[in-house]
This record gives sequence, structure tokens and C-alpha cells, in this order.
Amino acid sequence: MPSLDPPSNSPAEQHDVAQHLADWLSQQEITKTSLIVGVSGGADSVTLLRALDACREQLSLTLIVAHLDHALRDDSATDAEWVRSLAKQSGLEVLVERMDIARMASDSGQGIEETARQQRYEFFRRAAEEQGASYVAVAHTTDDQLETVVHHLLRGTGLSGLQGMPARRSLSESVTLIRPLLSMTRKPIVDYLTVLGQEFLTDQSNTDEQFTRNRVRHKLLPLLREEFNPQVDRALLRLSEQASDVQEMLKELGKRALYEALREQRPDRVRLHAAVLREQPTHLLREVFRQLWVEQNWPRQRMGFDDWHRLAEMVQNPESSKSISLPHNVQATRSRGFLLLEVQSV
Repeated sequence: MPSLDPPSNSPAEQHDVAQHLADWLSQQEITKTSLIVGVSGGADSVTLLRALDACREQLSLTLIVAHLDHALRDDSATDAEWVRSLAKQSGLEVLVERMDIARMASDSGQGIEETARQQRYEFFRRAAEEQGASYVAVAHTTDDQLETVVHHLLRGTGLSGLQGMPARRSLSESVTLIRPLLSMTRKPIVDYLTVLGQEFLTDQSNTDEQFTRNRVRHKLLPLLREEFNPQVDRALLRLSEQASDVQEMLKELGKRALYEALREQRPDRVRLHAAVLREQPTHLLREVFRQLWVEQNWPRQRMGFDDWHRLAEMVQNPESSKSISLPHNVQATRSRGFLLLEVQSV
């Protein structure tokens, strides 16, 4: 297997990806620090690792490779060993953990995709905190962003879902998740590996059409490009950027309204003054509740537009239900001028 050290001839394709990464990290002031690098072994994550390795001395970075074996395929342990070998060729520390994602999904009642995503980020966060790393770098690209926006649309998202994935977000008080390749498409990424002569793994589950994201990638987006609009990628990205601008404004207004209405706050229980909330327009009320879920660290993955709207309706319409059940065992009850939200024990 080729070394992780950058070749001396530094072709243009290699320079572009590595330089893009170095420029982005410098702009974000991510230098002289430690990074956990999430590596599945696929083309995107291998490119991220190779490019980070190419600029780690320039930016004074300490890289630690992390790989979560989801145990969803018989050969997943082989993939984990491949990643371990790839990292060690450049003397990088590597952390590998195995989880039975299928069993965890069954126990929780969640889908496999969502369970895998949650457990992956939890693993990365824990690894970063244990290693004293300030950042976790993952390899999402523009293609992933498009798939995310469409996936959210199909779920019935609001403006927040149209934003897609942020380039950086907090995983905990001490750890920030970053996506340095988010503005790059897959083509230059694959070209980069070709120039390096770098192998990568192909995960057969990426073609399994039982997963919604794979159907979006392999069926829906190609159909939209071929039959409806060749520029649909650009249109969706523009929509996502505009949604992000509006959402930032709503987020600040929502936080302000939430704090004005807050009367009691515990980890599993919140009481809000209904009259204060009733002064807000419906679209802002939905954002108030989204911000509440963020504050409480309650899971939002199964909360769709209809759920946020039902909460707003409880506040604004006296004829609406006095009590509703929401995903992840959250119960909302309207009583004596207050809205009570509680996480019910299972």
C-alpha cells in the first residue's frame, strides 16, 4: 500500500485538494491543534486523511485516526484492519471500535442509518475528549450535502433541514465537528487518489437501496438531472445557502423568545409561559421549540415539521389538543396557562 507521505512531484490535482484543505483550516484558525480524523476507508475519508497528512507539518496538526466498525457486514472487521494499516504507515495513532449497530437499532426502534450516524458521532466525540483533541474532521462533500438536503425534503423538513450540514458545529463544550471537504465534489477527490495511486475501500452497503440516502444518490438525483433540470445541483445548493441565512436570523429570535417564556428548566422537564409564546408568529414558534430541543439536548432526528407545528398549534389554538406525544418519549401538556414538556420514563 502506498505511503501516506506526499510524493515529491506534487501534481496539480494533488496540490489543489491539499491546498484547499490547508487554506480552509487556516481561515477557520484550526492550526497548532489535535484532530480526530474519521476514516471509513472510502474515497472521501481516505482523501481527507491524505490531504491532512500532506499539510499537517505546515499547520502544526496532530492527527489521530478513528474508525467505527458498525458490524453490518461480515467483512467489516477486514475494513477496520485496512484503515489501521493505512494510518500506521504514516505513524499516526489509530482508534478502532466495534458496535453492533443492527442490534442497537432494533433495541431503540430507530432505523439503522440513524443509529449508525448517532453512534459514529458519539464515538468521535468520546475519542476526542479522551485524546484531548479539539476537533473531529469528517469527509462530507458537496455531493453528500445535496443528498442530505433532498433527504430532509422527503422527510418533510422546515427551513432548518434545508440548510443541510454545517461546515462546523459543536459536539460538546470542548469538541467541534468540522467538514473541510464540504465545498468539494467527489470528482476531484477521486482524481486526487488516482494521482497518488492510493487505494480505497468500496462499501457495498452504499449501493443497498433499502437505505433512503442510497436511493436518493443512485435514483432520484440522477433522474432530476436527466429529466427535469441539469442544473438541479446548483439550484439545491443555492436554496440551502438561502435557507441557512434565514435560519440564522430565526435562531437568534427564537432563542430570545424562548428565554422570555421559560419558567422552569430541568434535564427532563421544561415549563413555558403560554401567553408569552402566544405573542410570537407561528414560524417563529416552531423555531422556539427547535431551540428548546437543542438547549435540552433532546434527540431531534425524528422530529419533523408536523411535530414542531403541533407544538405551535397547542400554544396558539385553545381548541387544539391539551396533550400530545412526541418522538423519543416527550410529552407536551397545556395546563393553567403553561406548556409543560416532559421526557417520560420508558
